[in-house]
Amino acid sequence: MTLFRRAWLLMTSATASCAVSAAQTGKGTSDDLLWAFLLAAPPVAYAVNKWWRWGLGFKFGAASGASFLSALKWSLIATVWVAIVMGLVWLMHQK
Repeated sequence: MTLFRRAWLLMTSATASCAVSAAQTGKGTSDDLLWAFLLAAPPVAYAVNKWWRWGLGFKFGAASGASFLSALKWSLIATVWVAIVMGLVWLMHQK
């Protein structure tokens, strides 16, 4: 299983379990968590794809420093973006 599929499966299962938990408690936050997932997933998926492409290049001897730095840059961007989205969700649910 590729790194992209593992990350996608992890994000999907975590979001689904949170949505089910929210629906069972009656707080009605499952839609908010779905929107948070939809906002946070694209940069994470893009960063994982960058690492996957760099890994393929490394495996076949064609990896470059530029692709490594690009993957690292997008990982940092994705981390900051997910932190912002999760922080906003946390602030919205503070009552």
